[in-house]
Amino acid sequence: MTTIMQNGTQATLATSSAIPTATPVKAARQSTEIALPVLQIGVAGEAVRFLQQRLISFGYRIVFNGQFGPQIYEAVIDFQRSLGLLTDGTVGENTWLALCEDENPYLGRFFHYPLKTTKYPYDIHMPELQQGHYGSAVECLQLRLYANGFSTYVDGDFGPDTQRMVVRFQRREVLGVDGIVGRWTWRKLG
Repeated sequence: MTTIMQNGTQATLATSSAIPTATPVKAARQSTEIALPVLQIGVAGEAVRFLQQRLISFGYRIVFNGQFGPQIYEAVIDFQRSLGLLTDGTVGENTWLALCEDENPYLGRFFHYPLKTTKYPYDIHMPELQQGHYGSAVECLQLRLYANGFSTYVDGDFGPDTQRMVVRFQRREVLGVDGIVGRWTWRKLG
C-alpha cells in the first residue's frame, strides 16, 4: 500500500510487487512486422531488381536494370491481369505474394514490351530480415525458400526454423552465412 496526498486529501493506492507482463496477444507479437515495399512506376533499387528477377522467371522478356519504367509497368499489368488481381500496375501485397510463388498457370509465358530508357534514384530496397520479424516480407522469403527446395512453413513468422533454412540456403549458395536476409541473399532467392 502506498499513501499519497492529492489536493490536500490523503489517498491510499494498492501496489503490487509483481512485474507487469504483456497480455498474451501482445506478448506473442513482440517481434517486428516487416512488409515488402510498394513499387510503382518511377522507383528504382534492389526491390525493383527482385521484381524483375521474378517477372523474368515467369517468362517476361524485360530489361534487368532495377528501374521501374514503362516496360516493367506493362509487364506488371499483364501479370496482374493474368491472375485476376487488381490491375493497377502497382506491386502491393497481393502482387508480391503471387510473384514470390513458383506455381502459377502462366509460367513460361512470352511477353515483350519495347524498352524505354529510364533513370530513377536507386533507393527502394528489399527489407533486411532476421529472426523475430514477421509479415508479408517474411512470407515472400518463405515462399522463395520453398521454391528453392527448402522444406519450410509459409506462415510469415521468421522463427528458428526459417533461420535454419536461411543458413542452409546461404551455405548452398556460397554466401556469407549469418542467417540474415540481406541484399545478396534476396538476389539469390530471386
